[in-house]
Amino acid sequence: MRKWMVMVCVIVTMFAFSPLDPQAPLTDQSIVETGITPPPDGRPPTGALQRTDSRKWEITLNIDLPLFHKNDAVSESIIFPVSILDTWWRVDPRSFRAKVSVDLFPVADASANLTVNQSRSGDSRVEIPIPNFVDFRLRTELTWVVETWSCQLDEIAAAKELMPAAWPEEVQRWRLASPGIDPQDPQIQELRRQILQRISADTPPIYAAKEIIRTGSRSLKSGNHKEGNSFGIWSRGLEMRGSSQALATEIGSESDVACICVALLRSMGFPARPVIGLVDRSKRSATSLSNKKLGMWGEVYLPNCGWVPFDSDWIRGGVSAANRLDQPWTGFGSDSEFNERVPITHELDIYQTKAADGNRIASFLALCRLKTKLDQPGQGPTDILVQTSLISRGRGQR
Repeated sequence: MRKWMVMVCVIVTMFAFSPLDPQAPLTDQSIVETGITPPPDGRPPTGALQRTDSRKWEITLNIDLPLFHKNDAVSESIIFPVSILDTWWRVDPRSFRAKVSVDLFPVADASANLTVNQSRSGDSRVEIPIPNFVDFRLRTELTWVVETWSCQLDEIAAAKELMPAAWPEEVQRWRLASPGIDPQDPQIQELRRQILQRISADTPPIYAAKEIIRTGSRSLKSGNHKEGNSFGIWSRGLEMRGSSQALATEIGSESDVACICVALLRSMGFPARPVIGLVDRSKRSATSLSNKKLGMWGEVYLPNCGWVPFDSDWIRGGVSAANRLDQPWTGFGSDSEFNERVPITHELDIYQTKAADGNRIASFLALCRLKTKLDQPGQGPTDILVQTSLISRGRGQR
């Protein structure tokens, strides 16, 4: 049995609805502009790594800003960092649909036009313009279709690969520090020192990566997890602290554990990145859409394989020091039901809400940004409410 201990604040519903005003319609527009073709960041796996059966999903992400102030003289947009292309999923940019309402009333059609921007740096995003009002309640709804794959890793073949002299250019950005992930943090460096006592320069990269993830997954004394809200309730998003703060307090969510593992992998020279999406936190005996809630897992880039997925929370709960590196692990590399995970983005932005959660200010993962604050991580929007919905669209292409 896989142990799921999560701190989640997002509700997955079969159909999107608003508890604020169920009678308020939303205007639908879907003008899409695609930019430069992205790099082979989403290249199919090679060598020992393969992808298998695919599925298609329709995701709807609802964002509600209870009070929003906009300067009429400044052009503003809501930015959704949706990843368009990955080894394990791809999004048809033509499938994006947007709806916008102001103070629960639909805006004019021209105000709801969206654009899909794909860049060579991999930070694809969907942009929805904000109407020219000063103080108002803004609600946006973004819907798109994603195709996902399951994964299969031949670990015996992967163990024959050596560390490369250089990594591909498109994965270099995933070796550096990013919001919530600091490979140079002294606490990460101490864990790195401990790992180097257990592996050597001759250790195959796949075994080194597994030892790093095992160490990171067991680095917190307490998960401090809590379940998501009741069915159908809007919430503030996925609560998390980031690798440095979680290690400092030795308390964090399953998302913090993933951030620690990614930071450790980067500190050891591996390209690694988080994935934020909808996962099933049940015992996996059922695939009910209502069981899928916002969560995080990771990917590590291995030579002549590509992006290998891993779930640090599964490894935390199911892999001990006695598990051999040359044996398959649950939560690393192979998962026939990996196509049941529905990803959204690789991009992290942690912000502190102004609303108190008990006696403290909680930190959350932002699933959207303001265009005017893209270069100011953690600066907004804050105090947002989030709701997601999911519909299965059946099997994908063979």
